[in-house]
Amino acid sequence: MITSNRFHPLMLRALPNLIVTAVPLAAFLAFAIQPLMGKQLLPIYGGTSATWLGTMLYFQLALLLGYAWAAWLVRQRTLVQVSATAVLALLAVLTFHLPSGQIDTTPSIVTVVWRLAVSTLPAMVLLFSTSPLLHGWLRQRGQEVPYYLYAISNAGSLAAVLLYPFVIEPSLRLPEQTFYWHGILAIVAGLLALAGYIILRTSAEASDRPAQDGPAEALAPGLVAAWLSLSALTCIGMLGATFHLASEIGSNPLAWVGPFGAYLLSFTVTFSERWRRWMTKTTIVWLAVSLAGYMVTKGFTAVTVNAWTAWWLISLTASGSFLGNALLHSLRPAQRFERYYLILAAGGVLGGLLSVMVIPHLFVRPVEFIFASVALLTVGMLWLTGRREPGIAVITASILFAPVIGFGLQQTRVETAYGARVRHIRDLYGHVMITLNSKDPQSVVLSSDTTTHGSQLTADAAARRRPTLYYTESTGVGRVLERLQAERPAMRVGVVGLGAGILSAYARKGDTYDFWDIDPKTIRIAREYFTFVTESAGQINLIQRDGRKALEESRSEYDVLVLDAFTGDGIPAHLLTREAIALYQRRLAARDGLLLVNASTRYSRLFPVVEATARSLGHATLDVITDISASTNDRDWDPTHTEYLIVCRPARTKDISGWFAEEEDKGRVKHAVTTVQAPLINTQLIWSDDRNAALDTLDLGRFLFEP
Repeated sequence: MITSNRFHPLMLRALPNLIVTAVPLAAFLAFAIQPLMGKQLLPIYGGTSATWLGTMLYFQLALLLGYAWAAWLVRQRTLVQVSATAVLALLAVLTFHLPSGQIDTTPSIVTVVWRLAVSTLPAMVLLFSTSPLLHGWLRQRGQEVPYYLYAISNAGSLAAVLLYPFVIEPSLRLPEQTFYWHGILAIVAGLLALAGYIILRTSAEASDRPAQDGPAEALAPGLVAAWLSLSALTCIGMLGATFHLASEIGSNPLAWVGPFGAYLLSFTVTFSERWRRWMTKTTIVWLAVSLAGYMVTKGFTAVTVNAWTAWWLISLTASGSFLGNALLHSLRPAQRFERYYLILAAGGVLGGLLSVMVIPHLFVRPVEFIFASVALLTVGMLWLTGRREPGIAVITASILFAPVIGFGLQQTRVETAYGARVRHIRDLYGHVMITLNSKDPQSVVLSSDTTTHGSQLTADAAARRRPTLYYTESTGVGRVLERLQAERPAMRVGVVGLGAGILSAYARKGDTYDFWDIDPKTIRIAREYFTFVTESAGQINLIQRDGRKALEESRSEYDVLVLDAFTGDGIPAHLLTREAIALYQRRLAARDGLLLVNASTRYSRLFPVVEATARSLGHATLDVITDISASTNDRDWDPTHTEYLIVCRPARTKDISGWFAEEEDKGRVKHAVTTVQAPLINTQLIWSDDRNAALDTLDLGRFLFEP
């Protein structure tokens, strides 16, 4: 190897700049592609468990594989490292593409993981291996292990988490996102190739000596177990917090900003080489205060996560992440960084898999987030006292867990007051509660932490047949069904989202109602705890399927299609895109049918998006808001505020508007009907499969600052 080259000093000065540029860029790309992959797959496979689990599992497996690749590579000779990285970089750039919409197999987790691996695995391995590999190259130059690069890497990841929902998703269509992502990937590949060239040219006998010399640093099993456990605990805490936010505002990039942003920020700060012991002590106090605040504002209860509750939730996530990662930083090895990063990645994968596949079967309530926080606080107290005896650990954990569990059980007992019994059911799709009230009024209620999905009064057979809540006779959907029934002796109605199956109450003999729901427990609950489906006069079909995919595969014609698959303010965007609405209209055209969207949300405004999207296809939209002050003997039992969007031919808007008087029954029922007559369409609000953003509908300020 030539060592007197006059360009060597210039190369050596350029190397740190190349590395500091490549590391955050690679991390940015790695974390920006996860929502990009999810948005690409939703229209292909629908919102099934295979789509979400497959995407998450692939991302975590790619992360682990990238770190494993780097851990193996940095132990090889320099020539092998540089050559293998150059080949992988070229392969990543040449093979990267997102899966197309053409599918010929039944969607499953294995199918999703396989398709993503075929299209993006070389790129993902390259990106995830960049930081630990460049650690090794700087270490090879004689530096101490540059843990600050881990901080820089997580800063790049944090930038992706923040920019995607607020800048990238609203501004760029999927093809544009893919184009820019691919271009930056090429830049990262070029930076790595150039850095490898410099390392190769400035390393003496690079082809003959290993990257690291000397005996390997001994790693005690207890130390490795601590790395794995702390990494898994912080991940479980972050995912648990995200679960609560996603239940309220939907599983979209906005739900990840708070918990995941705090999680990544904690890595950036604690590994920045400026973290001090007193900061860890402060974080323990912060975690204790946040846990107390969260238990008081929500705890084990079904209180909606918004305003103060959301802030306590994020504070608890942040303090737990900072404490866990501060402790991980204090336990970092002097040399074996590649093994350290691999174990941290394995801990993250373990935490993710436990959160999705194991914990929902262990806890019927989503309380693992609280328990993970108490566990981290326990570890922090043991670190603070310097005591490692098993007995001390058990006593400390008992002292901290006891008040949390006791207060949580007290909150639980409040749910069963007034003769009510509450059953909690949880699976991959979330947590719901069934409240059985044996006193007046005798009823059964289906709800989640954020939304009441259905209710039924059960005093007698007549009461059981009455539609309730968002579906009473004077609501948008009730009035439409009654008017069409007066004109049509038999109807076919399709409903995306089952809930308690309340709309079955409208089915007459000769009518057919098709309900599609992706959640198997919802179908089971509608059959076992409610009688709307089983006692209906019409034919009721319950189908476990994503509604859009089912309609794509069906050739049935419908009089009415109802979209009612929203939880809280969670909007499955693939059900409201231009392509989806065009599909619905094809199924409605032959019968001049109507599309109804249940837009009864707290913090979202769906009307502008649905109106602009529908009008781009030549259809009109009416916004019908209904308030019912009281029930009568035969109408509007257990009513609530509702908003329905009715999509129809423009020529029908005047007629349909006449179905909803401003006031009815001496003011008992009030309707507000809105249409848009402006000739221009706000094109920014037209949703399509390759351009839709949660920020278009969600009023984030109201969610965070208004109770």
